[in-house]
Amino acid sequence: MFEVLGRFATHYRIPILAAWIALAVIVTLIAPNINDVASSDQADFLPANAPFVHANDVYKQAFPESFAPGSSVVVIDMRESGGLPLTASGSVDITSPAGKLIKDFEDWLNSADKPANVSTVVAPTSSDMAVPLLVSADHQVAIVRVSLTTSGTEAVTQTTLQTIDEWLVKHAPERVKTYQTGESPIINNTVESIQISVDRTIWVTIVLVIVMLLLVYRSPVSPIIPLLAVTVAYFITRGIVAYIGAHYLTITSYTNVLLVVVLYGAGTDYCLFLISRFREEMADQQGVQVATKNTVQLVGETITSSAGTIFVGFVAMAFSEMGIFSSSGPALAIGIVIGLLAGLTFTPALLAVLGERAFWPSHAKHRDGGRFYEMTSKWVSAQPLITIIVIVGLLLPFSVYGLQQSVNYSMLSDLPTNTSAVNGYNLLSESLGSGNMLPLSVVITGRDPIKVAAEITDLTAELAGMHGVADVRSLNSPLGQHSTTLKDLLRVDSQLTLALSLLDGNTGDAQISLQDAQPLITGLKDYFAQIAQQFPQVASDPNLVSIQNALDNPLSLLLGRDNFIKAVNGLAARFSPTASEPIPDPYLAPSALRKVLAALPDTYTKQMMMQMLSSYLTEAGTAYKLDVVFAGSPISYEAMDTLKNIRALLQRYSSADGDGVASGGTALVTDIRDTIDRDMLRTIGLVLLGIFVVLLLLLRSLVAPLYLIATVLLSFTCTLGITNFVFKEVWHVEGLTWYVPFFMFVFLVALGMDYSIFVFGRIKEEVANHGMRDGVHVAVARTGSIITSAGMILAGTFAALVAGEIKGLQEVGFAVAVGVLIDTFIVRTILVPALATLFGRWTWWPSHVPQKPAAMMPSKSA
Repeated sequence: MFEVLGRFATHYRIPILAAWIALAVIVTLIAPNINDVASSDQADFLPANAPFVHANDVYKQAFPESFAPGSSVVVIDMRESGGLPLTASGSVDITSPAGKLIKDFEDWLNSADKPANVSTVVAPTSSDMAVPLLVSADHQVAIVRVSLTTSGTEAVTQTTLQTIDEWLVKHAPERVKTYQTGESPIINNTVESIQISVDRTIWVTIVLVIVMLLLVYRSPVSPIIPLLAVTVAYFITRGIVAYIGAHYLTITSYTNVLLVVVLYGAGTDYCLFLISRFREEMADQQGVQVATKNTVQLVGETITSSAGTIFVGFVAMAFSEMGIFSSSGPALAIGIVIGLLAGLTFTPALLAVLGERAFWPSHAKHRDGGRFYEMTSKWVSAQPLITIIVIVGLLLPFSVYGLQQSVNYSMLSDLPTNTSAVNGYNLLSESLGSGNMLPLSVVITGRDPIKVAAEITDLTAELAGMHGVADVRSLNSPLGQHSTTLKDLLRVDSQLTLALSLLDGNTGDAQISLQDAQPLITGLKDYFAQIAQQFPQVASDPNLVSIQNALDNPLSLLLGRDNFIKAVNGLAARFSPTASEPIPDPYLAPSALRKVLAALPDTYTKQMMMQMLSSYLTEAGTAYKLDVVFAGSPISYEAMDTLKNIRALLQRYSSADGDGVASGGTALVTDIRDTIDRDMLRTIGLVLLGIFVVLLLLLRSLVAPLYLIATVLLSFTCTLGITNFVFKEVWHVEGLTWYVPFFMFVFLVALGMDYSIFVFGRIKEEVANHGMRDGVHVAVARTGSIITSAGMILAGTFAALVAGEIKGLQEVGFAVAVGVLIDTFIVRTILVPALATLFGRWTWWPSHVPQKPAAMMPSKSA
């Protein structure tokens, strides 16, 4: 097969080169921009059956007006300007520079000039009741919550965030700083950082590859060959993946940068082995066409098997539940296939065109294996058992350490520390508590409206008593359990007292007409009728009878206002906990109060009360919501454990008629953690099984694949330990980003197996010529330099990720670079040959030791 492919690449070299270049140009021109179709929202990649996804659907259906696809939290830092002055009543002093900024900002976002996708705004200037929730205790920091009708991944959201930033920069007074954080700004900052990372990685990768190839070949022509082949393959792959992302599959924003390092790393390695073999074939005076054919024939199977292991690893990712892996896997697999095809056709065709000129100003010659590999291979062949014990003893402690470490699920862990989203989040965490930025939304649906009030009270008390919960906000206590301003709103006595204050504040001593008062009277009649129906023990109470009679005779109500107030206070006393005969469960869902509030003049207080009602209770009264504030970080392991207990509690509210769900940042990261745990086990099994099958077909052995897989697992776990140590102990991160171990495993196991396959391909050839022990020695000595060069190039391309801004990709780049170097200099050079020597003929069991084919064309080296 590869002989035929070699003849084809040689004979049709010009059409092959033209076809590849034309295809790259056409695909690039017609394909969409990969950055425009990729997503950075972690929620987009959860499986459809994840509890978070179901919770969001329930939330959206129950509270469509409250559910915001996107949001921003504007953090206003006034520490250098003296803070935010408040009036004696506790409201924001809007005559102060900071107060005027907040008021003007709120007014702008409520005006016709606002960005079209801004839906609601909640600011400290909205109401006195909002101040405790939105202003820090020392009045140095305030926040404004902005809800958007578009998600964080949409271009219009990014434009809106930029418009808000521009407005704040223009209007912020001196020494007042502003930041945007929250879901949409985090996504926006991530997109920007990814694009910067892609640009930096591409240029650093190209420079590193050129430098490495110049060092290997000492020729200005040779580096052009792999760069052309890989670049053509990259442009074609990027276009195909972008088209798939636009029409069939959500792809992650990380896909593009991963394509760069994988293709320029693995693709360059394939070209490197082809060029090296071509140089040696040319040195044997074979002629350009014969040398090209022999190169593809002799190296084609090895690099195809190598690409096969990588392909299997990436395809196995497609079976992951987490979309960031299931979409990246196929995209990278496409890249490997196209990179392999380019290596087997474009590269030989270009070599056939260039011939001896490919090595100008030098000439084709055999590569010296080097004294280091000669000495190492002799030692390994002579002392395999001691070698194995020493190497495993050195690597194993790092493996044990790495397997004991935890990862970081913070949505900010990927971003540079100087971004607005990170600065705003950190300031908010210090001043108001991070739990206030990402509260957990508990939504209960399908309930009996009569029993809802008591349910809310009981559930609020249960949640507030849980370990790890700092506060619970609900319709009963919208400002939290510790607030004395609005508390026990579901108690009838509290509602009556609040209703009187609202009526007094909006009517006072003013005389209003009967016609104007009619909607208000209708609302009050419905409310008191609901009290009489739900609490039969007060149906005949003189105070309630007096109230209902007054409402039936509006003229007497207007004339006898003081008597009406006295009756309401008397009825409230019956529901008071200090009453002589307290009424059990004196809770009433204040749905009827909507009509009362609607009839009152528009004020901030009324708007806030209406907003609280619609935010925490549906109009029909069959669904309600609570906000749970965690004691610590809402994305910590402690918060995830607390969420587990909350979900267990909510099971009692789930039935055929309704649901009890929890939505929010904690629910998102918890489901990411649980999904990754399942994915990791599944992917490890599939990748190892697939690689075992590839090795089985290549080596015709059961034994060698087993210990080869064991060596890459050792390399992976050792690298995991080293990476954790460096980033946690030296760079002081909380833990590796959550997706890093997964990508590390796939890349290191699949790519790390490359070099074992290259070595074993040569061992198989040399054992047939020299016997087992000498064959291992010759194979290591003759392949050492070129495989080391390949390893250095692959490590360099992944190390280029460190130049980017995304911390998780920096960790992946560092880890894979270290892992490849460990595999290149220790595992491949020392451990694998030692194992092959130790096992001897059993390495090939149940087959026999390889024998030299009768019709094999002679060649001095690989």
